[in-house]
Amino acid sequence: MKRLFDQQAAGLYIHVPFCASICGYCDFFRLKTVRGVPEGYEDLLLREASLYTGDAPPVDTVFFGGGTPSLLSPPRFARLMEGLRGLFHVRQDAEVTLEANPETVSREALEAWCASGVDRLSIGAQSFDRAVLRSLERRAGPETAKAAVELAAGAGFLHLSIDLMTGVPGQGRCSLEADLMTLAAMPLDHVSVYSLDLHPKTLLHAAVLKGEKSLPSDEEAADLSEFVHERLCAAGFDHYEVSNFARPGGRCRHNLRYWQGGETIGLGPSAWSRYRGRLTGNPRNLEGWRRAVSNGEAPFETVEILSERRRMQDMLIFGLRVSDGVVYDDVAAMLAEDGRDPLELVETLSSHGYARLEDGRLCLTTLGFLVSNEVINYLLPEGWEKG
Repeated sequence: MKRLFDQQAAGLYIHVPFCASICGYCDFFRLKTVRGVPEGYEDLLLREASLYTGDAPPVDTVFFGGGTPSLLSPPRFARLMEGLRGLFHVRQDAEVTLEANPETVSREALEAWCASGVDRLSIGAQSFDRAVLRSLERRAGPETAKAAVELAAGAGFLHLSIDLMTGVPGQGRCSLEADLMTLAAMPLDHVSVYSLDLHPKTLLHAAVLKGEKSLPSDEEAADLSEFVHERLCAAGFDHYEVSNFARPGGRCRHNLRYWQGGETIGLGPSAWSRYRGRLTGNPRNLEGWRRAVSNGEAPFETVEILSERRRMQDMLIFGLRVSDGVVYDDVAAMLAEDGRDPLELVETLSSHGYARLEDGRLCLTTLGFLVSNEVINYLLPEGWEKG
């Protein structure tokens, strides 16, 4: 299988944690702001980036996530992108992705983002149903979300992606079907569909505990996922990863880098890096990150040396999320090392319709995608993750 990213290059992830409001379901590190992104934030990002540039490889994917990175004003975003290009060899054909909330999308902003080199815009619509958006505590209504997509479609981006959520309190099949019909008619080449997870300490978690809101059962959530698969595939999308669908040529190179073992440098509070044989994590707080970066220090809160054992484990965990799967011989060697029979395990998965062997690769089926965590737990030797 040919990877869409260069294994000799690295990816950049830039975390911009600031949001105009806090959605009740979100568990990412984010901070509410009424005045936009604080002045000087991009300077700190560039200062952190400079810690990596001594012998850094070329960069062929850049991803701005959040939070709401589109809150960064276009001139400041352009200066940040220019600074990153000055510090790293960002290839001319690099994929540059920006996440944007619908209410931040305007004709002027779109033109500026394109001029700065963004070729992939990911719009967090989540739904086009007013009741669902209200349940998610999103700022933008359905008209704003649709207008943002329509404006972006004509702005000249090479790739346009939408985020959609399922399993939301109050979301019925009819509402979801209407969303999917809307998406299918849009000039998108990528859709990310996330089944709502209930995270402790979020507002939604508190509401469910109080009985104010309820989530669908596991069976209902699985039915909705199957429904999404059927409808998007019928609309010409390939279900290429557990939560992601793409039309031909629309796969996200940056995310494939995570799933298929590439190197990534993460910048900003809470960002993670997988780089030069280490997994490092920045603190989930602004001040701790700011203090270290201001002092010219790597702001690592977590550092793990990646052993071959851990690398193989991650290869299985993340590689099976992609429809292309993983090399069977690698899986077999890992399982055999623990005294298990790889062929017997794989045949059991195949007999239940969860996986298949194809051209020397172990791949999950659509049904396997629905229970991918259970499949991975079944394959991993007990205690393997502790090695």
